[in-house]
Amino acid sequence: MKLILLFLISFQIIQDPIDYYFDSSKSLVHVLYKNKIEKYNVENGFQLISSNEIKNPNLYDLRKFKFINQHQLSSNLGGRILEFTGDSIQRIDNSFEHRMQIGSLEFERNDTILRYGGYGFFENRNFFTFYDNQTNGWEVLNIKGDVLPERISDFLSHRTKDKLFIFGGYKFDNFKKDIKYQNTNCYEFDFNSKKWKILGSLNNHFINNDTSFLYDDNNLITFQQGEIYKVNYESNLIESFFSNPITKKIQSSIFKPFIHKGQLHYFNMKDGQLEVKSITLKNFEISLKGKDKKNLYETSYWVYLMFLILIIISTTLIFFLLKKFRNKIIKIHDLYFFNLKKIPLNNREETLFIILFKYSKSNTKVENRIITNIFEDETLNYGTINRKKNESINKLDDKLKIIFKTNRNIIIRESSEVDKREINYFINPKFI
Repeated sequence: MKLILLFLISFQIIQDPIDYYFDSSKSLVHVLYKNKIEKYNVENGFQLISSNEIKNPNLYDLRKFKFINQHQLSSNLGGRILEFTGDSIQRIDNSFEHRMQIGSLEFERNDTILRYGGYGFFENRNFFTFYDNQTNGWEVLNIKGDVLPERISDFLSHRTKDKLFIFGGYKFDNFKKDIKYQNTNCYEFDFNSKKWKILGSLNNHFINNDTSFLYDDNNLITFQQGEIYKVNYESNLIESFFSNPITKKIQSSIFKPFIHKGQLHYFNMKDGQLEVKSITLKNFEISLKGKDKKNLYETSYWVYLMFLILIIISTTLIFFLLKKFRNKIIKIHDLYFFNLKKIPLNNREETLFIILFKYSKSNTKVENRIITNIFEDETLNYGTINRKKNESINKLDDKLKIIFKTNRNIIIRESSEVDKREINYFINPKFI
């Protein structure tokens, strides 16, 4: 008698469902057991369509896996990916069970498997990994920007086509890992820009549970400490409702409830068999008695203050730079600019201008002999060289006047204090 009883108990354990996957395109629910997969038609009263035994269930402990899609499973401990081939199951990844993202958020986007967060080696994670189908291994998703979420666990999440929202949960003390604090931030990740941002500080604390489910594209239903909440990120709104017999039944679902074609479906076990119960969305909404409404999060005034201070500092800096460099000659690397426009110079003009700018910048005047050396030519007499020098200086000065839009002389001539017969040259200090 004892042997029969033990056999019945062990059989019952084997038959307990592990996870499910809902294929909305075909209205099919795939239920995973330790040694089989069953398919049910949701639109036909949850009718059993097929029950396929897995030929090699002892190769893997399927209780440690969950559905990615109707064909693949992933390990709750990270790393391993299993795929169904006919009636058998095989491992397809080249990774290892690293145990660094236990309890991570896992989902598919554009046919790519992603995981965010998780726990391992006494620390929560705050990064994404994705499964690379080319290498059959996991890689870290590179993100941009300076914002990163806190390292949190047990958070709630909601995903749209291009964004991921996470909020609530807990973060560990930096020094005492047995102490944890409530996470009060609400974060948003944009898959297009690959950037995080902080939406604000939560007005309610939430934790993840198996019965939180997506109500529609913008609303999440979650059961928290005996109350029901509808969370809308786009509207930044929380609606709370009183518990009632209908919501208590839904809250007791052994798997996450789901909605399909105006029906809310949830899971029960009866006499060792899995059952799916349903209620129309209309009746579900009628059962809800509103309790309170408020914002999901509040943007901190400190954020606005810091933003205002940043604008003031940036404006002041820009004003200072414009004032300092407006109508001034600026050298950037080997190029010269005036009011952010490059000064166009040919070879001879550039040689002359570089000498004048270098000396003038150091508050020194260029002696006539230095300028004359630029125009040195053994085939010409001194008078011709001196005339060419003066013509070049005059032409350059006229050119700079046009560029600078001024009637003032840019290149100044001045008699030497030592010998009045000697002429020195420099650039007008108003432009330096």
